[in-house]
Amino acid sequence: MIQEWNTVIDYLSEKEKVTGTYDLAILAGNSLPYLANELIDLYKQKKVSACLLVGGIGHATPFLRKNFKDMGINVSDTSETEMYLEYFKEKYSLDTSSFLTETTSTNSGENALFSLNTVKSMGITPKKVLLLEDPILQRRIKATFKKEWQETDTVFTNYVPIVPYVTAINETISFEDPKLNGLWSKEYFLSLVLGEIPRLRNDEYGYGPKGRDYIGEVMIPQDVSLAYDMLLQRFEYKQKR
Repeated sequence: MIQEWNTVIDYLSEKEKVTGTYDLAILAGNSLPYLANELIDLYKQKKVSACLLVGGIGHATPFLRKNFKDMGINVSDTSETEMYLEYFKEKYSLDTSSFLTETTSTNSGENALFSLNTVKSMGITPKKVLLLEDPILQRRIKATFKKEWQETDTVFTNYVPIVPYVTAINETISFEDPKLNGLWSKEYFLSLVLGEIPRLRNDEYGYGPKGRDYIGEVMIPQDVSLAYDMLLQRFEYKQKR
């Protein structure tokens, strides 16, 4: 079943080519500290002109706190954005006032809408924006931003430094890139992967125009749908988010 998992994971991650410089990088709420390091690298290399952290308290928050604890980083019981700011102070000694921030969004739709409100309040009109998110949620976060920002001419590009291809699923999950091992619990990772395809579908239950209308229509290739259906035959999934 590893091939089926990786077929779905590759699709959900929607890794895109990143070239040139960007007006803004947005780190949306997630549980993966390595993405914060990637954001800082982008900023230090002057590939982005500004950075926006967006995320309150959502399904990823306890997992982010645990991952920081496992790294030996103590963060307060706050929003995902505030935890990242604390991390930046401790690891990089950065003046965090230089970051744009949003601390109340609890889901992808609010991530997109509240970030738009944030840049508007700052008088910023970014044309090219990089999006960083848990790679399992990357395709949907881009579709959500495109929906919420549709009256702007902003172009979004997914920044996916690592596609989390798996090599084994036992009591825990093993990844091709060992730096990812332990970042997701097995239950949380499987719920993320198996929960995304129903959300992306454009039917009465999905997030597309025929359903909740949170995103535009997203095409799901046949091989991805077949792989997903095979996974459901073996792994139980109940929507918890």
